[in-house]
Amino acid sequence: MDDVFARFSENRWDDFLDELDKIRVSVVDPAERQQVKATARRDAREAGTQPLLVRMALADHYLNLLAIGVWAGDESWRGDLRDLVATLVPEDDESRDDALLSSVIAVVLAQLLQDARLRGGSEADVIARSAWEKAQEWAAYAEDWHVERLLHASTEAGARVVTASEVQEVVELATAAADDDHAETIAALEAEGLTAEFMNGVWVVDGDFRNPVRAAARAITLTGYGCVLARNIRQSAIMLWHENTLAMADSKIPRWRVYPILAPVTPQSKFSGGEGLPFTRETHPLAPAPEVVRRLADAVGVNLSHLLAALR
Repeated sequence: MDDVFARFSENRWDDFLDELDKIRVSVVDPAERQQVKATARRDAREAGTQPLLVRMALADHYLNLLAIGVWAGDESWRGDLRDLVATLVPEDDESRDDALLSSVIAVVLAQLLQDARLRGGSEADVIARSAWEKAQEWAAYAEDWHVERLLHASTEAGARVVTASEVQEVVELATAAADDDHAETIAALEAEGLTAEFMNGVWVVDGDFRNPVRAAARAITLTGYGCVLARNIRQSAIMLWHENTLAMADSKIPRWRVYPILAPVTPQSKFSGGEGLPFTRETHPLAPAPEVVRRLADAVGVNLSHLLAALR
């Protein structure tokens, strides 16, 4: 660990932000960037053995390097920053200032969520989700005056910085998630332009989208195994998904259609083709519902008769 971080080993919480200001750098010679990145990665790997204030300073240092463009065109920082934020979750017996620690965590999570989604499937999405699951409950307690001091500004080419509003979004989502188990899913759906409500085990998605089947497929891909009812003023569609099987029905063609969903296929990719429905050999009348549909309904905990009433 570089000697520059030794100043944070003395558990001086009141001086932390002032000491950060002293070690932040404004430029790195392009010829030295590879070595600087290698050192930052080494420090990230060793962070778990350091005192909490040192871990916090290392996380801010990573944000500092991002802000001055050291990682321009290189996304490998995401995994390192995820691992760093995991080390920020304190042990029960560690001395800490909760508001300050929470503010650092919120800023780091905001950086990881930049160009990433909590319910997406890209590498950036998966990394952000992992970091969020480890540390999000702490982000809810961030304080504005700490966040303001922790933000970085830069005009360097390739710089990555987060804004106060991006951090505020993280704080608000973490706060909502603490009060509502479905807050993250609702936020993910809203980010896709889908207005949803969770009712009796069913995600009900309303909107002016043209194709409810595609809306249902997108929504159930985001929400995961379960049930979605998507509807506009003209048409509605139902999807039931559990493990490797998905059943769907829509009000225009009132039949159950059953599909295998095997990774890397998702419901969204399955139904992303042309205007017609993807082919399947397994179709059934709506009622009486076939055994496969009844099993799916039981597995995800929904009332099949209520679903059919909503479809009609």
